[in-house]
Amino acid sequence: LVISIAITMFSFHRFQKKYPPHYSELVIAYDSEATAMVSHLQAERCEQQSTNQGPKFCESQVFAYNGFELKVFQVVGGTASLQVGPVDTNDSTILLAVRAADVREDNGGIVGAFVDKGQLLSQGKAKKGFCAIINGKITIGAAENSPYLEDAINNGGYFFRQYPLVVDGMAIENTPKGTALRRALCEKEGTVFVVECDKITFHDFSQLLVNYGVTNAIYLVGSDSYGFYRKSNGKRCDFGNSKHNEIPNITYMVWR
Repeated sequence: LVISIAITMFSFHRFQKKYPPHYSELVIAYDSEATAMVSHLQAERCEQQSTNQGPKFCESQVFAYNGFELKVFQVVGGTASLQVGPVDTNDSTILLAVRAADVREDNGGIVGAFVDKGQLLSQGKAKKGFCAIINGKITIGAAENSPYLEDAINNGGYFFRQYPLVVDGMAIENTPKGTALRRALCEKEGTVFVVECDKITFHDFSQLLVNYGVTNAIYLVGSDSYGFYRKSNGKRCDFGNSKHNEIPNITYMVWR
């Protein structure tokens, strides 16, 4: 028995030397072309998001993947919500703000069902992809009739629709053609983050996200739509055209 315990303790210390303390909290995304390696904290960040403890900021990383340049925005310690109307660039509590639902060009209405703090502001399901935020939890999926819409209304939550890009690890085809800067709200191994890629088609973008290991993803308004994120030092970094922030009925997904 004594010999057995000694062997076990030796193996444990050997494991500790081989792997760093938080090794299990890292998920390594490795480019098949060996052009980049990126680490995303999982358990530690999920705990911070659920308890709102610890530092709050948005981490931004740019790297090459499968021949494209990806930009990943990962919020640490924040909680997501939706809002209608311009985003306040002077609000120091905002960690990340990105455009959410589309706005109609003919009448300025919000495209698809949209729920803000339990209030149904718009209806429609032309786009089957959806994002629901209920009790601080983000759910991404695709369904013509989603129970999350009613749940968001009944629980004072949030809901909006967009193009589905990835569902259960499978790429989804969409109608829009041509290349442009694309953004997506993604879920991978329990972590939600935003991905941006320029000069890419919908088809290639969806497939790229699948290759990256994304389980579910919906489109976010891309091109030169306005948004910003805040670094750990508090500095605000803008992207897109700030004039777009003045569009009537503009909608944002915001982390604070």
